[in-house]
Amino acid sequence: MAAEPMRSDVPRTDWPEAVKAQVQIWQGVAAAASHIAHARRTMFLAYVAEGFAEAQALELIKTM
Repeated sequence: MAAEPMRSDVPRTDWPEAVKAQVQIWQGVAAAASHIAHARRTMFLAYVAEGFAEAQALELIKTM
């Protein structure tokens, strides 16, 4: 009779480290979103300063 194949142990998750890594990921995502929003606002204001109507500037920014 053949021996049953050995099963490996279930990997243990280090939950505090996993949560810490997830928090760092979400902080990075939030920072990137903030930078993108700031850049879009700056471009909008630049378009308005160049003489575009706010509605036109908004449409241009929405296409970015």
